[in-house]
Order: sequence, then structure tokens, then C-alpha cells
Amino acid sequence: MKNAKKVAIIGVFAALSFVVMYIEFPIFPAVNFLKYDPSDILALLVSFVYSPTVGLIVLAIKDILFFIFKSGDIVGIAMNFAAGTLFIVPTAMIYANKGRVREILGYIVGITAATGGMALLNIVVVPYYWKISLSDVFKLLPWIIGFNAIKFFIDSVVNAIIHKKVKGILEPDENIRREE
Repeated sequence: MKNAKKVAIIGVFAALSFVVMYIEFPIFPAVNFLKYDPSDILALLVSFVYSPTVGLIVLAIKDILFFIFKSGDIVGIAMNFAAGTLFIVPTAMIYANKGRVREILGYIVGITAATGGMALLNIVVVPYYWKISLSDVFKLLPWIIGFNAIKFFIDSVVNAIIHKKVKGILEPDENIRREE
């Protein structure tokens, strides 16, 4: 992190992402423990401008702050970080400032990776964490898959709308662009 502007942007976006994480609501009332929050949008935004590494730093800081100040639930925060990582990394890597087609392809791959990866992760983690049977997890799986698909679709649409508008403000100097 040689650039003061980049460090400041990471700090500001991590703090904003943490605050925005408090805006949460269930997508499906039947499974109200699955709550949507728009905080990953900010990490994706800086991933598009700088790199997936910068987005993951924002994501990690946001989740650590949320763990300390609100949740205290290490498993839930770890799952949140995993979901964000599964979405942000492939989306930003495919996009890499290469145009609208690659951006859309990135969103599709990111949504698919996050949705599929979180389905598998829930199958492994939830039986131990909640102390429920695997058959009960499979009953929840359609809700989990639907939730993640909708969550990351919303994040994609919002990012597609705003990232071109704020890109110029966040743009790094060309000589330090994508140095991660």
C-alpha cells in the first residue's frame, strides 16, 4: 500500500461497509435468519477499481468490526466472509476493467460461485454449528441457495449502476494501478 489515497479509500470503504452492514432484512420471511445487507457492494466496488485483494481487505475489516461491535458470532462472520470472497474474487478477476461483456460474465460467475460455494459450505458447517441433522440442512438448502442468488444478484445490479459513476473519484494513479 504505497499510495495514501488507496489506504484512505480502504479505510473509508471498510468503515462504510461496516455501517451499511447494519441495514439488514430477511429476503424470505420463512427463514428470517438469512438477512440481506448491502455491505459487499462496497468491497466489490473497490475490487473493480483497484483489485480483488483490496476488496478482500475491505471485506475482512468490515467483518472483523462487525464481529467485535455487534455479532460476536465467529461462525456467522466467517460464513459472511466466505460468501463475500466467493462472490468478489471471481467477479472482479473476470471484469478487470475489460468492458461490459466481461463485467456481466463476472457477475454471473460470481453469483454462481457464491451460491454454489455457500450451499456446500452450509452442508458442511451448519450440522455442527446448529447441532441439527444433515436432512434438516437439506430442507433449508433451497432457501439458502435462493437467498444467496438473490443477494448477489442485487449486489451485482447495484454495482453495475454505481461503479462507472464513482470510478473517476476512486481511480488510482496509472503507475500504481493493480499492483497487488
